[in-house]
Amino acid sequence: MTILAIVIFIVTFLVALAGIILPILPGVPIVAAGTLVAAWLVGFQEFGITPLVIVGVLTALSIALDYVAGAIGAQKYGASRSGIWGSIVGSLVGLFFFPPFGFLIGALAGAVVAEMLIGRKLEEAAKAGFGVLVGTFGGIVAKIFIIIAIGIVVFPRLF
Repeated sequence: MTILAIVIFIVTFLVALAGIILPILPGVPIVAAGTLVAAWLVGFQEFGITPLVIVGVLTALSIALDYVAGAIGAQKYGASRSGIWGSIVGSLVGLFFFPPFGFLIGALAGAVVAEMLIGRKLEEAAKAGFGVLVGTFGGIVAKIFIIIAIGIVVFPRLF
């Protein structure tokens, strides 16, 4: 069972890393689920409760970052509520039409268009759109560290 637990965790870990590039994959929740399955396979008592709590907290942090990172970047660079919503809609449209990186282009374009629709000049709208990108990249970097931290917590318990 330990080998199966290791394989499942490694596969979910790799899928989580792919989820950083393909935002349609909820990477950190997938690796968290892989952690639970691996812990179940090796025995929860042997695996320990502390690592599961740490993985749960890191997963919750990652989910919060998904919502907050882009908004923080947008707000820091002067985006309005319309620009933030435009970036969200734009990222979904961009992901659909230009996968896998269309979410970035779509977020930028959506923020800029939304800002211009409420009467802001192109320069101000572009600055707000840039803020969305900065926040999104910050969230991506943070999720990379979260996934690595989960790996550091879980791998030693499987070997």
